[in-house]
Order: sequence, then C-alpha cells, then structure tokens
Amino acid sequence: MTTTPDAITPAPAAPVPAAADRELADMCQTAGDHLAGLIAQGMLHTVGRPDRLPELLWPDADPELVRAIWERALPVGVVVGKSLARPRWTPEGFDRLRTALREAGYQGMARHADRTARLHHPADHEHGTTRPRDNQ
Repeated sequence: MTTTPDAITPAPAAPVPAAADRELADMCQTAGDHLAGLIAQGMLHTVGRPDRLPELLWPDADPELVRAIWERALPVGVVVGKSLARPRWTPEGFDRLRTALREAGYQGMARHADRTARLHHPADHEHGTTRPRDNQ
C-alpha cells in the first residue's frame, strides 16, 4: 500500500491529564514558593531585623500578645524548615501523627498531614519526583 502526500498524519497523543496536571501544579507551587521567598525578603528589608517581623503582621495588636504568639511560632517554623531540608519522617510516623490529630479532634490538621505523607514522601526528593504514593 502506498501513501499519498494528502494522507493525514495523526497528531501526537495528548499528555495524560493527570500527569500534565501534576506537572503544572508542581510548576505553580514552585513559582509560589519563589514569590514567597521574595515577599519574605521584602518584609525583612522593611522592618530591618527578624525579631520585628511579628509587629509587621499585626501592627494594631497588643505587642505582648504578638510577641507570645511569635515565640511559639518561630520554633515551629524552624522544625518545618529542617524537615523540608532533610526529610526524616516515615510513613509509620505520619500514621501516628494523623491518628493522634484525629483522636484529639483536629480533623483538618490530620487531612493536611495525610496529604503531605501521600504527596511528598522523602524518597521522592532523592529521585526528583513528587508523585503521589499509592500505598497510603
């Protein structure tokens, strides 16, 4: 069988929507993270020192209350930063975390922990992927 110049070549297959969606969502997240860093830099630049950042958020609030909240939040942020830089949690650890949060009535926080465990397993970072885990 011979082909004629008028033969229509089929278009390449479209990307699988779920895979394309995942890649595009990752691009959005990366761009958002970049913007967040620039905003953080600008905030620090405007107040001059990190210990003045809380007052930037709540300039009309009681300074003692702002300071108390900040002193609790700052160590949490340090723990999160370390976890992002060198993830060391295990699926079992997140299972315990989710269970503890659910049992204490913190359903929303448990859902966030569940989503993080499914989407961002530490092994994913080693291989440069962010695919959801199927075993959770």
